[in-house]
Amino acid sequence: MRRPTRLRRRLAGLIAMTAASTGLIAAPAYGIAGGTEAATGAYPFVAQVAVGDRYACSGALVAPSWVITTAGCFGAGTGVRPDQPTTVTIGRSALTAGATGRVRTVTSLVRHPAGAVVLARLDTAVTDIAPVAIATAPPATGETLRSAGYGRTATTWVPMRLSTADFAADTVDDAAIAIAPAAGSPAATCKGDAGGPLFRAGATPQVVALNAASWQGGCLGESETRQGGTGTRLDTLADWITRNTTDPYPGVVSPPNTGFESGLSGWAQYGGGGNVASTERAYAGTTSVKIVDSSTTTADGVESARMPAAPGIRYTASAWVNVASGIPDLYIRFLDGAGDQIGAVSTPYSGTTGQWTRLQLTGTAPAGTEQVSLLLYSAQARTGTSYFDQTELTRAAGIPLTNGGFESGLSGWTQYGTGGNTASGDQAYEGVTSARLTDSSATAANGLESAGQPAVAGVSYTASARVYVTAGQPSLYVRFLDAAGDVVSSAATSFAGTAREWSPMATTLTAPAGTTRVTALLYYTQPGLGTAYFDQVGVARTADVAVPDHGFENGLAGWTQWGAGGNTASTDRAWTGTTAAKLVDTSTTTATGLESVRLPAAAGVRYSGLARVFVASGTPSVYLRFYNASGALITSTATDFAGPVNTWQWLRVAAVAPAGTTQVTVLLYSKAASTGTAYADHVTVQ
Repeated sequence: MRRPTRLRRRLAGLIAMTAASTGLIAAPAYGIAGGTEAATGAYPFVAQVAVGDRYACSGALVAPSWVITTAGCFGAGTGVRPDQPTTVTIGRSALTAGATGRVRTVTSLVRHPAGAVVLARLDTAVTDIAPVAIATAPPATGETLRSAGYGRTATTWVPMRLSTADFAADTVDDAAIAIAPAAGSPAATCKGDAGGPLFRAGATPQVVALNAASWQGGCLGESETRQGGTGTRLDTLADWITRNTTDPYPGVVSPPNTGFESGLSGWAQYGGGGNVASTERAYAGTTSVKIVDSSTTTADGVESARMPAAPGIRYTASAWVNVASGIPDLYIRFLDGAGDQIGAVSTPYSGTTGQWTRLQLTGTAPAGTEQVSLLLYSAQARTGTSYFDQTELTRAAGIPLTNGGFESGLSGWTQYGTGGNTASGDQAYEGVTSARLTDSSATAANGLESAGQPAVAGVSYTASARVYVTAGQPSLYVRFLDAAGDVVSSAATSFAGTAREWSPMATTLTAPAGTTRVTALLYYTQPGLGTAYFDQVGVARTADVAVPDHGFENGLAGWTQWGAGGNTASTDRAWTGTTAAKLVDTSTTTATGLESVRLPAAAGVRYSGLARVFVASGTPSVYLRFYNASGALITSTATDFAGPVNTWQWLRVAAVAPAGTTQVTVLLYSKAASTGTAYADHVTVQ
């Protein structure tokens, strides 16, 4: 039963008294007064969010790359990036226990339009800690909810441990709940607990709300005796959270109808053709595609729809295959803008006749790639009958650097120069181990180099690491190698952080002609002396940049009206979620559009701007706009809509960033001479 009037009165009192101390706190505060320390490994989804070196909040991992917390943790602004460097620690019951958990940096923010909560995007996905589920039903009055946080306790200002306690839902409003300590409990949430989850405990916890405000009775340093507090409901925001934590670069880029339950919709006959959707055999559902090759002079197969792609991205294809006879193949095809194949990778069937076997392969898109497809295939010299089902194509922009955290010693790394470097437990940014480089010679260089990974000429790559320096000035290199293993280009950055503190390092360079592989080199130069620890080393394709609010579920936050303006976020229709950008151009003498925030970019990189568009009328365009360090426009490139109206489809533009580029934007646009109405959704740059 809801009693909104009473809860609103309670909220008003709490906010007036404690908003500052439950949002931004004056000094680091990491528990719950009257609660208990969480057991080691309990509730690994709970996060500590440290904003600069001034204050901290609690939060919860709700997706591999996203933590949710109170909006007050990042102030009352509207920025899409934190004002201060922000570090998130996840999966550590004790913050000092480096053996567990993960540490990440916040790169961008998505603020809920109502202003109560914020989603913080992590620089690297957390793949070994399960995100917590968001409740879809409100709490009942009197229901027991568990609270967890790293805030102050009754006796300790900085306990450095996760604390928990049970609370009872008191009153429930449309957007918030009031909570009181469970019967007989002295518990209270304190400074540093703001943003921590209130959840239904059990085998599969469900977060119902986030701690928002508290009387703080019993917290160290507080004279207030009243207990209880309020929480911001999340069950009402479940759809918003899902929409905004869905990666703008879909992990699965497969065409529709991957299981052939809709016949051959989304697929085209290839070569000899004549293949059919069949119910004779199926791995899942009732249907698969049956490929019959009866000729040794022609090839045969079916090809998926061609999907937007970009060079330097790793694609992995898989399919379940049941062979009656012959040896079919699974292909990934890379195509240019004209649809011509410029590269392909394949794997042949090697299973047992009559049994379903999974085929899988990975390939890196070569220079010039603009499209990718799957091909289920029987080669020209072969004959046979086979069935394919449950096809999939996934993308991974990151480079799979071997053992970047050194938890497997120095596996995947090679000593460089004088060598003698070790995997050490002396220091670790995360986990228990890092690489220790010790350079004791002023006449010889020293370092560790990662195993080479596939790279593509013309694409920018960024090597990154966390570094702890006790003496000297180490460097981090990104190095490009040719097919013979010779270095064709490299770039470095020198350590410029504070000694005896973990600091980030990164260096970026565009792969030159002849590049086939990329490595990261941890290095002390020849005259250098010193000792440093490296951890969390990675190499990534720099050209992958996320567009904030790519799905417009936050209205037009992060977008700027362009030209005549007047464009809106609309729920008339959407590709994903419930909202899209609606561009309405009623004048043949003025242009109108929406431009994204400026995103980091590098000269020499080929970028692709993509949007799903639904055009009711007119001829809209999508632009890539390149800016220099002073914010001046260098150049822009556009693609005009030319497809059928009243259906969702991709609109894509691609261009190489010119010299001097430091930023890129996407512009959704209707030209001065045009009129019309169009919708755009799921905007990305890759």
